[in-house]
Amino acid sequence: MTSHFSRVAFTYDRTRYHPPEVSGRIATALTAPVEKLFRDPLFLEIGAGTGRISVPIIARGYRYIALDDNPAMLEVLRQKVAGVARKARLVEADARELPFERASLHAVIAVHFWHLLDNWQQALQECLRVLRPGGFLFEGWDQSDDESEDWRIQQKWKEILAAHGYTLARGRHQARLAEVEAELIRRGLEPKAKTVADWVELRSPRTSLEMLLERIYSFTWEVPEEVFRPSVAELSQWVAATYPDPDVEYPIHWKFVVRSTRLP
Repeated sequence: MTSHFSRVAFTYDRTRYHPPEVSGRIATALTAPVEKLFRDPLFLEIGAGTGRISVPIIARGYRYIALDDNPAMLEVLRQKVAGVARKARLVEADARELPFERASLHAVIAVHFWHLLDNWQQALQECLRVLRPGGFLFEGWDQSDDESEDWRIQQKWKEILAAHGYTLARGRHQARLAEVEAELIRRGLEPKAKTVADWVELRSPRTSLEMLLERIYSFTWEVPEEVFRPSVAELSQWVAATYPDPDVEYPIHWKFVVRSTRLP
């Protein structure tokens, strides 16, 4: 997993881009509830990656710890916040063994993270351990309209893979979110989800194809090379035959959801 993130670190933002106004709404949704209750709060983001969540918050002057176990991802983030990171720390560490004291943080943020871990329960336990009473666990994720051309291209690739005898595993992220929610409820907590931003992204079939070819999405990483190469070659032919102009852009409707859990 780490090697995959190292490979895509400098192109990762292509699949995780937020327009500036959307980034601002997300930053407000994550900071406003905490700031109302705590003076000079300290935030921790696990799996911070290249900083699409952390950069807008760091730029607002909050105390912020961006944690990731991949040095290449953190290097991209370090370049982004150079000059504005007076109250920020970048920490290379495993979220399952957080190097922080119990009850030392006011908020922990995890965006598109849980599905990357097999033993996510340990990471969740660590998040709850380092939160002070009354602190917040924020989970966030992008959610798209399944009717987009981008989705159609991905589904076509899934069909091609099936014809090659390989079943593409999708939906791991949403399934894991449900598991985490069930665990939080089992612990007597009350997670509440709401949409905090929505937007439209324009993406061409050529770009959608390139994202699969470059294995930017995590769901592509486990496909064996001997299956991947012929399947994407076949997909490329299908895209060329289906879209007379592969550079025409089509809309993808997105929303960003934040699930908040406050400790007693």
